[in-house]
Amino acid sequence: MLPRQQHVLNALAICAAACDNCAALGLPALASTPTQLRSLQLSRDCADLCRLAAAFVAREAEHAVHILRECAELCRACADACTQFATDHHRVCTEACRRGEDACRTAFV
Repeated sequence: MLPRQQHVLNALAICAAACDNCAALGLPALASTPTQLRSLQLSRDCADLCRLAAAFVAREAEHAVHILRECAELCRACADACTQFATDHHRVCTEACRRGEDACRTAFV
């Protein structure tokens, strides 16, 4: 495996874990606001897509680049949503999503 691929896999794993954590910690506040609900949904979607993208990269799938493009978009949306909250887990999620977005965008340039 190339170092670039390993970098992408690492960034995606960290992003998925941060999003899972953010979603789990956000569940008690779920009913509070539509903004919190959207952030929770984006976190769950982002974690799932990061895992899928990592699987495509790991097996060097023909269509990995398409999945990575969508993953970059979702990572950006999730990070943007998380920046609206001041908790530590939202900050960690924002940073992980920004790194995930960057890794996806630069993976096969």
